[in-house]
Amino acid sequence: MKNSYLLLLLLIGFLKVGFSQTYTTGVVSLTNTAGLAMTAKIDINTQVTLTLTGPAGRWFAVGFNASSMTNGTDVVGVHASGTLSAFDCNLTGFSAPSTDAQQNWTITSDAVNAGVRTVVATRALNTGDANDYIFPTTPSTIGLIWARSNSASFSYAYHGNTNRGITTANFTQVTPPAAPTGSASQTLCNGATVVQLNATGNSIQWYSASSGGSPLPTNTVLVSGTTYYASQTVNGVESTTRLAVTVSLNTIPAAPSAVNGSLDFCFSGTSQQYSISSVSGATSYVWTTPLGSTGSSTGTTINLLFTPSFQTGTLSVKSVNSCGQSANTTISINQHLQSSQTLNVTTCSPYFFNGQNLTQSGTYNYQGTTIWGCDSTIVLNLDYGTPIIQNLSDESCGSYAWNNQNYFSSGIYVDTFPSVNGCDSIVTLDLTIHPIDAISIDSTVFDSFNWNGTVYTTSGTFTQFFTSSFGCDSSVSINLTIQSSGIEENNLELTLFPNPIGASKMIYIEGISTPIHFEIINLQGRIVQEGSLLDSVKLNDNLTNGIYFITLQNRRCKILIE
Repeated sequence: MKNSYLLLLLLIGFLKVGFSQTYTTGVVSLTNTAGLAMTAKIDINTQVTLTLTGPAGRWFAVGFNASSMTNGTDVVGVHASGTLSAFDCNLTGFSAPSTDAQQNWTITSDAVNAGVRTVVATRALNTGDANDYIFPTTPSTIGLIWARSNSASFSYAYHGNTNRGITTANFTQVTPPAAPTGSASQTLCNGATVVQLNATGNSIQWYSASSGGSPLPTNTVLVSGTTYYASQTVNGVESTTRLAVTVSLNTIPAAPSAVNGSLDFCFSGTSQQYSISSVSGATSYVWTTPLGSTGSSTGTTINLLFTPSFQTGTLSVKSVNSCGQSANTTISINQHLQSSQTLNVTTCSPYFFNGQNLTQSGTYNYQGTTIWGCDSTIVLNLDYGTPIIQNLSDESCGSYAWNNQNYFSSGIYVDTFPSVNGCDSIVTLDLTIHPIDAISIDSTVFDSFNWNGTVYTTSGTFTQFFTSSFGCDSSVSINLTIQSSGIEENNLELTLFPNPIGASKMIYIEGISTPIHFEIINLQGRIVQEGSLLDSVKLNDNLTNGIYFITLQNRRCKILIE
């Protein structure tokens, strides 16, 4: 900028910070050299907004309120191809600008398009920084000094005589547009952002306050119960008043808690009503009706008309609002028809029907309702037969054959036989089975054995057959051993009388002078009576007819009891 002379634009009038009027220079052409053009636009309201354009491939700068490169002139410079970390600077004479320690300009946009770089920056009219120019608050004219690199470089260096200049522009008052229009209360869904708020106007921007502040990012998530403020920008001028919108947030409504109505009913040709309780946040309801029914509703009740052919189906409903739909709440519906039937029954047992035990053939009618309350008609044609009951008593030896079975023990036996009329015939048999005995006996006797009138004097096995008192055949086999008793010698010494003798009678013995021990033994060798005697002894009354032996010390005599 050496040897450059710049005109100072003077602001006319005094403007207070926070004034309600807007002044703008409009777009001022600094230089129109092809490919190297530069423009500037300054808007003054509650703050200063600078829009600066220049060549994208080199440095360029603009200064305020100076006629030359006067020491202390406030300057802004595009000094790098990327982030502008030293945009706010000042002149210290005819040399490269010096970076301000306090960067008071806020770059809100920095974009390149078709070789043109556009930088938009804002700052307060009076930053309180000695290096910053204080923009007046009155409308006036203003002069801007400008310069650019004479080559494709971002390193500050002498610009040459053709890459610098002075431009004069006038501030004009601009009336800000009115605030955008829209509903002051808006309801959206959870997760909505400010971009989803509705306002009618141009270039809408949303703020968290009614004035001042920076626009909210478009992805700012809304908070229920919070008020947001919208401005619009017309012809580059933003409205100073803002539309206030208070936000309410909705969620997808819950599913209805239950569907009320008859799950089972009788067909009547009239409609059935079903209902739900209102769901908080729901604006309407979607009903899905079963096939075979007609009816529709978007409210909390629905009337359904069913055809006679409908038997079962599903009715469902869900809650709806602008945020979406809930899950379905579902019930299963069953329609029942009137019942009419005829029963043809043949039985031999009492038949229970309509609260009675029927024992006579005939036609019986029932009229009532089913468990679902539907009319029910039943006609019973009853063919009743009486069962035959027979009691038998019989006895047999050994076993008994009855109804293709063989019985070997006594007892009560019941069997059922079909009769000619189809009814069961019940026969009870009281059966007695008498045993057929086959007995085997081992016996050792002296001298001889008298058995049933037959006297055996030799050893061997002998069998006799009998008929029992029940008329059953029986047999007894005896394995007989005959031993010599020596009775003949002993009998010479003793005399017994009477002999034969009856049981429980007195038998007398001669030849005994002192008391002596005696034993009476049967043919099986068992002692059946014993004791002490002198000349007589009374026989026990339990002795049966047969041959016995009485033994006195070493003497033995045979006794026949009959």
